[in-house]
Amino acid sequence: MLFIFLICPILLFAQSDNILVIQRLTGPIEFDGLSNEPAWESIPPLPVIMYQPVYGKNPSEKTEIRIAYNDDYLFVSGRLYDSEPQKIQVVSLERDGGALGNDWFGIVLDSFDDNENAFQFFTTPAGNRFDAAVINDAEGDFPININWNSFWDAASVKNDKGWFAEIRVPWSSLRFQRKNDQIKMGVIAWRYIARKNEFAIFPNIPPNWDWGFIKPSQAQDISLSNINSQSLLYITPYLLGGTAQSSRTNESETRYNFESDLSKELGLDLKYGITSNLTLDLTLNTDFAQVESDDPQVNLTRFSLFFPEKRLFFQERDDIFNFTFGGPTKLFYSRRIGLFDIGDDDYRQVPIIGGLRITGRIGKWDVGLLEMQTTEARFEESDEVDSTITVPSENFGVARIRKQVFNPYSYIGGIFTSRVGKSDNSNYNLGFDGSLR
Repeated sequence: MLFIFLICPILLFAQSDNILVIQRLTGPIEFDGLSNEPAWESIPPLPVIMYQPVYGKNPSEKTEIRIAYNDDYLFVSGRLYDSEPQKIQVVSLERDGGALGNDWFGIVLDSFDDNENAFQFFTTPAGNRFDAAVINDAEGDFPININWNSFWDAASVKNDKGWFAEIRVPWSSLRFQRKNDQIKMGVIAWRYIARKNEFAIFPNIPPNWDWGFIKPSQAQDISLSNINSQSLLYITPYLLGGTAQSSRTNESETRYNFESDLSKELGLDLKYGITSNLTLDLTLNTDFAQVESDDPQVNLTRFSLFFPEKRLFFQERDDIFNFTFGGPTKLFYSRRIGLFDIGDDDYRQVPIIGGLRITGRIGKWDVGLLEMQTTEARFEESDEVDSTITVPSENFGVARIRKQVFNPYSYIGGIFTSRVGKSDNSNYNLGFDGSLR
């Protein structure tokens, strides 16, 4: 009996330390979706299992998923054989569409291995790309931020054996932590066959949760080594210009005087990887004209509508700034920055002078800092009423920290927000929160 008690902790430790070592590619590959180069042959496929419709069975179609890497990219390949290739489905070509009528293949990557957040990279037989961020360990009604986008590639090809795909994600697009030249992440890989409503998944995740197939805490821990950190630097400048010409008669109404009005705007957005685990976003004279428009909503209440944040500047690790009281209630709501509701959910854009944002993870600490400054703006109240609304310039600030405690699924944290207006109007909030699981 004493021997059993002594051996049990050893067995438990070995099980909790189950880390899959990912192999480095030993030769060149052609990024064409086929994954038929000798370098891929040396990479063993992952053992997949059926997630649904019947959990635990072998997949109905042969599925080979491999993960490898080199100095520049993390690679994922899928040999997705199909006994009836003519029935492979692609019903939508929409970017980030996520249509369940499509066949899908890809990975969920918990790059910080924090068991709470992850990134999704998926493609279809037509080469569609779907990327999104998973938040809150996939708990909640829709724990996915589909407005998050990154730089990565996908290639697919379909033939009489099925369809084949390759995904590559540059290291500069991922944030991760290094310890003794080792990088630890979590990964979930799966294939979805639309006509059968079938998931073939790795690792063996039971269907005990609504979003179990993307749940970071159930991901397989993987280890990678000898990856040189690549500094992320993306600069997106913009230039807007226009001219308007009007004509008016002189006082004697004998000739026209022409007047020209030239307008121009110049600004930029910058994303820089301070380290492999900290990212700086900088914006100057921001223009959000390229942002996807909001879905129409009908408001039958006296309260303002809640619209998700789609502007790219606010997307990097946006979950860090999440401080909720349940439901859609948030202490910090970034849509208040740069937009003003003049009434009846009629929003006008307030010019942003500039801002900076730092997000990332240091050890077990999640860190988020944000500072933005808007300028004064004037709007016509309505076409019927001849009156002007003046919005004073404001400064917005947020500081947020969280730390894992007790286990990978619990945390404590704090937040400080400020909103200071030119007319001496100000608002400050200090909050503390925690989650114990």
